[in-house]
Amino acid sequence: MNEFYKVLIVDDELLIRQGIINYIEWESEGYKIVGEASNGEEALQSLELYRPHIMITDIVMPGMDGIELVKQVKENYPDTEVIVLSSFENFDYVKQTFQNGVADYILKPKLNTEELLQTLNRVTQKQKKAANVHDDPSSMGDICKKIIEGYQSIREMEFAINQFTHDTFVLVEVFWNKRESIQLSKTTIKDQLQQHLSDIKLYDIPLKEYSMLFLTNFESHELPKLKDAVHTCETKAGSPNIKWIVSTPFQSIKELKHMYETDHLTMQQYHFYLPDRTSLFYDNLPEETEKKADFDLNHLIYLFKRKQFQEAFIYLNEHIGFLSNQYETDAFEFKSWLENIIFNIIVLLGNMNYDIQELEAEKYYYFSEINEAFQVREAISIFDTFLAKVEKKVLPANAETISNIQLLLDYIEEHFDSHLTLSTLADHFHFNPSYLSSYFSKHHQEGFSEYLNYVRIKNARNMLKETDMSISAISEAVGYSDPSYFTKVFKRMTGKSPSTYRKENKQTN
Repeated sequence: MNEFYKVLIVDDELLIRQGIINYIEWESEGYKIVGEASNGEEALQSLELYRPHIMITDIVMPGMDGIELVKQVKENYPDTEVIVLSSFENFDYVKQTFQNGVADYILKPKLNTEELLQTLNRVTQKQKKAANVHDDPSSMGDICKKIIEGYQSIREMEFAINQFTHDTFVLVEVFWNKRESIQLSKTTIKDQLQQHLSDIKLYDIPLKEYSMLFLTNFESHELPKLKDAVHTCETKAGSPNIKWIVSTPFQSIKELKHMYETDHLTMQQYHFYLPDRTSLFYDNLPEETEKKADFDLNHLIYLFKRKQFQEAFIYLNEHIGFLSNQYETDAFEFKSWLENIIFNIIVLLGNMNYDIQELEAEKYYYFSEINEAFQVREAISIFDTFLAKVEKKVLPANAETISNIQLLLDYIEEHFDSHLTLSTLADHFHFNPSYLSSYFSKHHQEGFSEYLNYVRIKNARNMLKETDMSISAISEAVGYSDPSYFTKVFKRMTGKSPSTYRKENKQTN
């Protein structure tokens, strides 16, 4: 089996990089291009990702130049040999790089196939032969990356088929919000997962920066072991910012691209709409709400033109509540819909001679923040900020609506043990009942009754943990007159009966 040296190409000129890549048949000469970069910063990222044996780099580049790049490479990746490209007028720079450990150099005017191969061979004679690329799990990950992206060679696919000897494949992904810090490094996450999967092959596929995608290969009877390992790692991570996906099993490496583009990416969409879930398993996904009529933009425009703003906001909120439960809808499509509504409302208000100067100035901020939203609530929150400003312009009498909503939520928290209905709350706070209903649907992905149940069961759990009150007494204390109905709701929301929950919790304590 052939052995390869991994090579990284660094140059700010695309034509130079492409020229080098196409000069020779790399693999037939014992080398493999694993990546390319246009500047020093990109090069350092690629070095961390691919750990090449050889880096070919230009000296004069924008940002971090070749001298600083070489210095950092030799400090942090001493096993990587560096070949410098230079023109005659920059040769003084080359001399400086030799002080930092450059292995060799090539003058650009002399750059051709023969010169390049001679230099590479001189360098590789100094370097101990690297492990066979096909025995290196990280290199196997590179092949899987090519398969997903659709440009693997026939030989690579044939090798991959022979490499995987077990009958079941599963994709496992760990990802996080790039705007929020996480306590665990990529290395720690991988080590923890590998620790619990000692008998299962695990390949890291380098696809995205804020994510780790693994391909696992094992015998089908070991599937429960994989699930347990992910559950354990999720618990150890203990961070709501780290999300886990375990995709549907498949039987052939040839299915990898199809499974990633369909099943796996669909599950990523679920995470966007389910911010409270830190893990999603292919066999434990929530069902979508029933389909309803598409949003009618012309109806919204009609309501605005007639200044029926309250009805317009109710219509918007109801549809956002519906969309936020359509888990298979592309997140980009959902965000684009919000942005389109913002754009149309600003145009409408301008045509109606409202002062839109502030809204016009801020719209690109709204677009940018919605685009960057990691989960559905973030996107809706930005949209609500916009909508609150619109309300103040068109409904001055209702300018305090948003703050009053918080008063309403606080009221529910304080009076959950009383007889509460949507109508009595709407009357108490002088809200339109339809507006209030759409608010709960949009912001809590549930209706008012479900939200009230959530508050009551939350308090019931505390009572079960902290008191010796009977089940029926707790039922009455949190607002349920029928203990059997309380038990039914409790089990539906927690997965356990009240007595089982109390028993397990007391054992834990």
